Amino acid sequence: MRILTQFIVLVTISLVVSGCKVTPAKQVYTPPTTNKTINVYSLIPQDELEALYPVQNSSAATAQFGLVGALVGVAIDTSINKSNAEIAEENLVGIRNELLHLNFDKLFEEEIVKKLDTNINVGTIKTVKSYDELEKLISPNETYLVLNTHYKMDIDFRTPFIVTNVSLNQKGHGKGKTKVKDSILYKNTFTYFGLSLPAPIKTQAHIDAEVAKINEDFYKLSEKKQKSREARLKRQKKIKKARKSDLDFEGANKITAHAWSTEYKEELDVNLRNGIQQLFTLIANDIDDKTLPETYAKSGITLAGYPKYHKSILVEETDTRKVIRFSEGHRAGAICSMPKEESLEKLVCL
Repeated sequence: MRILTQFIVLVTISLVVSGCKVTPAKQVYTPPTTNKTINVYSLIPQDELEALYPVQNSSAATAQFGLVGALVGVAIDTSINKSNAEIAEENLVGIRNELLHLNFDKLFEEEIVKKLDTNINVGTIKTVKSYDELEKLISPNETYLVLNTHYKMDIDFRTPFIVTNVSLNQKGHGKGKTKVKDSILYKNTFTYFGLSLPAPIKTQAHIDAEVAKINEDFYKLSEKKQKSREARLKRQKKIKKARKSDLDFEGANKITAHAWSTEYKEELDVNLRNGIQQLFTLIANDIDDKTLPETYAKSGITLAGYPKYHKSILVEETDTRKVIRFSEGHRAGAICSMPKEESLEKLVCL
């Protein structure tokens, strides 16, 4: 989480230093002027679970060495980022296999009907995969609701989460002097963090299994290849690394990903289903809440263990979950639901 925390700190500092007026995440709901039905577009650009992964950029190289540094840095960054993305994809294979039965798009559409029809006059519901596809479907002067959604594993593979950006829009119309621009009637961001697994520990069983896999792969090589010095040294290096009890980032993620696809596969399925259901409950309640986002700043506090700039108010608390609303800056009004498990020593809702 350190990478994500540092990014948020930099964003916060830049906003403060620039002195610009920050637009809050929430815009209070304004009822449409028409009684017509409102089409709902569920924008889910992915077909299966994805994962965050460390992304490196060349800003430091650019600052120090100019264009040459930038070109070299970008080349290095591209290689590292590609490698990190490929590792994340490998870790997702087993997890995705266990989620083949879960139709995320369909579940989302079902909750739209169940939860939002009392807030807005829901018309046609359609799932789209891109803004380009969405633009082709919207008519001039149409009032429509968009839910832009992503569901992912966190960067350490310990926590699944869903984030939805909701906006009710009035499409512009006309041209030239008579042109009416697009307008927003409501917007906000909602995030749901599921169960967080404990930090992984490399047991002797893990070590034995990893060494066995290395040997298995080695003996699959041709006899000539097995006798080569390069192959034998490569095998020794892998075994030496496997026998170390300390876990690096890649090793920890591999163990956690395996846990999600085996002993915790039922929990993952339940987490995603419950997440969709609770997100729509939060969305429906928030549309009815006419509190202006700037008023939250008066009562915002910093949760235990969180950075000082992290201000929020408590919306709801149960035996298992806590729902907070951010109270300041560009995220003022945004809502986040997280597990109420203080012993996990992992910060979410950052």
